[in-house]
Amino acid sequence: MSRLIKSQFTSSDLPPEKKVISIRMLDTSTDEKTASSVFPHTEDERKRILDDAEMEAKRIVSQAIEEAEFTRKQVQLERQDWEEQKQILAEESRQAGFDQGYQDGRNQGYEEYQQSIMFAQQIVQAAKQDYQNHIDSSEKVILDLGVTIAGKIIGEKLTADEGFLPLVKTALKNARDYKDIQLHVHPNHYQELLSHKEELIAMFPKEIVFYIYPDDGLIESSCIIESENGRMDASVDSQLEEIKTKLFEILESDLE
Repeated sequence: MSRLIKSQFTSSDLPPEKKVISIRMLDTSTDEKTASSVFPHTEDERKRILDDAEMEAKRIVSQAIEEAEFTRKQVQLERQDWEEQKQILAEESRQAGFDQGYQDGRNQGYEEYQQSIMFAQQIVQAAKQDYQNHIDSSEKVILDLGVTIAGKIIGEKLTADEGFLPLVKTALKNARDYKDIQLHVHPNHYQELLSHKEELIAMFPKEIVFYIYPDDGLIESSCIIESENGRMDASVDSQLEEIKTKLFEILESDLE
């Protein structure tokens, strides 16, 4: 995640707020010319990137399913084993009862039989809980890896020529009513955005003061907007982190 950037505006001008804007990915199916300018990879390269990500996700899911099935079978085997042990213990208890006297032996055998059943039930319950914990853990790992793969795919696209420009345009749409705007980006994107400065200014309905600042303290996918209205973080990492947080909240609610 990118570190905080000190605003050049005073605390009286800037209310202490921070909002995160959502990123809407470019719909390549509706405008092939726009897609080509934003992501200049060849069709084969884009298909390869997506295919690799899909194969990796399928492999992770398949592995998790195999592990879950293995654990389920282990639980079933343990349950069968304890059923057999329960019968053996019951027979031993019954025989011991007869050896010590019919009535006393019967009472003692019944008590030991009940204890054996309770012990077996505890073992089965513990095995079932371990199985469920393993499933829950696997779901969280799959979700986390899915977000990581998505981040790698987006990062690949942003490193393309002019691939960062759509991200900035989307962020600036949420600042169209601002007057003075400072755009902070990684130095690798500074020249690219500077060459499109007039195009970016033209997005605003009225005259504004617009500055672009390179900041080597930011990560390459960072995009920070500061103005008299506050600070916005449109970085890819912040958006992915927000998505992951929401997905984990949904997963936790399903497990309850």
